[in-house]
Amino acid sequence: MKLTKVASNCESGPCPTVWDTGTTDVIVQGFKVDDPEALATMQLPDNETAVRIPIELLRQVAREYLSA
Repeated sequence: MKLTKVASNCESGPCPTVWDTGTTDVIVQGFKVDDPEALATMQLPDNETAVRIPIELLRQVAREYLSA
């Protein structure tokens, strides 16, 4: 799968990022959710995970990527 960076929260190094997959999906890179209470609330199935990203990153995606 070829990924294209859509928006990132920093200029260099690994950090929260939204990636275009070339399909109708995007991949979100963020901080792993490991809080037991949050995970219990979400009731994630075994084939899913949760990541935490800054709300400003979503705003950046909306401004720069979705408005195009």
